[in-house]
Amino acid sequence: MTAGANHDEVRIMARGLRPPGPLLVVKKRLKSIDAARLRVIVSNREAAEDLVNYFEVRGAAAEIDVAGEDFHVVVDLRMFKDVD
Repeated sequence: MTAGANHDEVRIMARGLRPPGPLLVVKKRLKSIDAARLRVIVSNREAAEDLVNYFEVRGAAAEIDVAGEDFHVVVDLRMFKDVD
């Protein structure tokens, strides 16, 4: 990723996937993310809540923002500890 305004936040589009699809996509991408924040965009509340639970268990603050029909899960990765 090049330096710039978005260097501190990585976006993952996971629209159209039902749980556990978005979580599987995120887990795969986490290994290569070098940013302080992550924003995952999903199509349903269940997927958003699944992601929030995953990150909160691992020490990362996460919140859900609703934007139109999408749910944005915004995660602070600075305190994230992978326990898998």
